[in-house]
Amino acid sequence: MNKEQYFEISKTNNLPLRCPILNYCTRRAFTIYFNSNYGKYDQDNNVIKALQKDGTLPADFEKNKIELQGESPTWIGGNNNYYFSDMCPEVNLFDSSNSLFQNIACVEGDYDNYNRTKDKTRVIKCQHFSECPEFNKYLFERDKNIKFHNPKKRRPSIPQKIKTLLQKEIKSKCPICPSEDVEHFQIHHIDENPENNNFENLLMLCPTCHSKITKKDITVEKVLEFKNSLKK
Repeated sequence: MNKEQYFEISKTNNLPLRCPILNYCTRRAFTIYFNSNYGKYDQDNNVIKALQKDGTLPADFEKNKIELQGESPTWIGGNNNYYFSDMCPEVNLFDSSNSLFQNIACVEGDYDNYNRTKDKTRVIKCQHFSECPEFNKYLFERDKNIKFHNPKKRRPSIPQKIKTLLQKEIKSKCPICPSEDVEHFQIHHIDENPENNNFENLLMLCPTCHSKITKKDITVEKVLEFKNSLKK
């Protein structure tokens, strides 16, 4: 599974393009630790401390981490041959400095340097982050918190001052399409977090373009380009 296929799954399931819990996912931490052989160079630290030492994990990881769910990552072997399973798919796919099979969302595979065939590596299983038990744990806890702990919580309203600035920013024209006949503009949260009403995270646009963004017909990258172009 390459990046294009990976992003397509995200779009089809109306999910963020990449896993939203990376910085606090214990499975990802273990994957980086095993893939880059941290234990060989930093034997005095445990997994978390070793990764925090070089800035890979945030200082508040222990406080906010999402514990391993289901099967733990497995690593067997050495320099000339190894086998791994139940790893984080995003490390091999996106993290070139810590990946074993670059640009592939591989969670299970092996390598045999003594293999006489041309391809010494073998991809056994690929996976999208939506299939990871940690991500599903995160969704469960988030939805439970919204339903039971914050039953009366409402989306915070955007201050009128911010709305005025957004209207001024686009000069009363949709920044994406050429349509000038817009009766009512809408405001889009670029990071898809309705609680983040910072000016830099908001874009005023026509309902048609807003709908296209919601349906993922317009990518997040493109939305950011439109927002940045307004600054110029």
